[in-house]
Amino acid sequence: MRKSFVFLLILLVAAQAGAAEPVFDDWFTEGALRVDLFHTGTAASDLYALDAVYHEPIWGGNPRALIDTMNLGDHLIRVLDLATNQEIFSRGCCTIFGEWRTTDEAIEGIPRTFHETVLAPFPKRPVQVRIDRRDRANVFHTVYDIVVDPADYHVKVEKRYAGFRVVQVENNGDPSEKVDIAVLADGYQRDEMHKFEGDAKRLLKIFFETEPYASRRKDFNVRLVESVSSESGVDDPRKEVYRDNLLGCSFNSLELDRYMLSLENRTIRDVAAKVPYDAIIILANEQKYGGGGIFNLYATSVSDNEFDSYIFTHEFGHHFAGLADEYYSSEVAYNEMYPQGIEPWEPNITALLDPEHPKWGDMIEEGTEVPTPDDSLHTGAIGCFEGAGYSAKGLYRPYRECRMFTKGLVPFCPVCQRAIERMIDFQTR
Repeated sequence: MRKSFVFLLILLVAAQAGAAEPVFDDWFTEGALRVDLFHTGTAASDLYALDAVYHEPIWGGNPRALIDTMNLGDHLIRVLDLATNQEIFSRGCCTIFGEWRTTDEAIEGIPRTFHETVLAPFPKRPVQVRIDRRDRANVFHTVYDIVVDPADYHVKVEKRYAGFRVVQVENNGDPSEKVDIAVLADGYQRDEMHKFEGDAKRLLKIFFETEPYASRRKDFNVRLVESVSSESGVDDPRKEVYRDNLLGCSFNSLELDRYMLSLENRTIRDVAAKVPYDAIIILANEQKYGGGGIFNLYATSVSDNEFDSYIFTHEFGHHFAGLADEYYSSEVAYNEMYPQGIEPWEPNITALLDPEHPKWGDMIEEGTEVPTPDDSLHTGAIGCFEGAGYSAKGLYRPYRECRMFTKGLVPFCPVCQRAIERMIDFQTR
């Protein structure tokens, strides 16, 4: 009887282990499932409505890593086989709505609508697509789900922007084995595409001179999509400047002048669909300081500012690895982005709720004081330095200086580098 029990237990554990990572060919076929949604609400409410479902020609992700093990992001996208309820795909992400809901406008109950996209490999059979969101205590709750039948004739297959040229500037192998970056042009007219290519290559040179990207360069592919705008530049509302720029980048996003985002999600996705992509960088043809980065959505950077190399790499850190801002003295648009007493999910900041076991404690040298004094004696030391995540008190960063803290080309700290490498591994191995 005892042997039978043990044998059954082994079979159960083996079955659970097998279910933890589905086999791509069992569940998916070529292409990507794209579900476009309208997301309406306030700080206290969520309402989703379907816009459209697409079968896109390319899914650039890693078929060996279908289930997200990173525990990053405000939201978790889950795809479940409808017949068996087995989870066959998941990805963490963040949204503009998630940031906006902490603003005064949202807290005052004024509703707004944002366009959002769920992206997954294309399923062979009907699936349930589910969106979970963390509450203020970091607990996930389901906020939306929809059944998608891949054979439904409503699933769109048209391709757009066929005239946009694609230039591959970094080619290191099969998209399924690499991190594929799509660099999109915004605010570049047709006769400025030579400038776009030059701007992108200059910034990518700095990117690949920065660790850990320098050491892991062979794990990346990069393609430029020459997305043409009717006018040069992007919107600058505080100066009453509005451009006919294709991808819709604008300064003063969430009422913060330097924050440059786009609400033209559908257009961005249509343009990016021309190439395999794990990450999107939108390069804006502008001199003014600005940019933005949202985890697993996109990063934006201006092209002609003295700090553009810093912006390009800093914002990509947000988008690709879920890194938090470590600075705490600059103006921000949010109200209590990180609730007191809750450990942030981002890998490079901590509330230090358990000083005996810090988030990156395995990297802290024995004998280092925690919290760590922010003085010259601890320059170059990994510790827990108070001041991070827009708060001078109660949040801690791992290093005195880091690309996520300092406005300049200082290196990413060891903790941020490890987080970036972890994501590279997830996307490629």
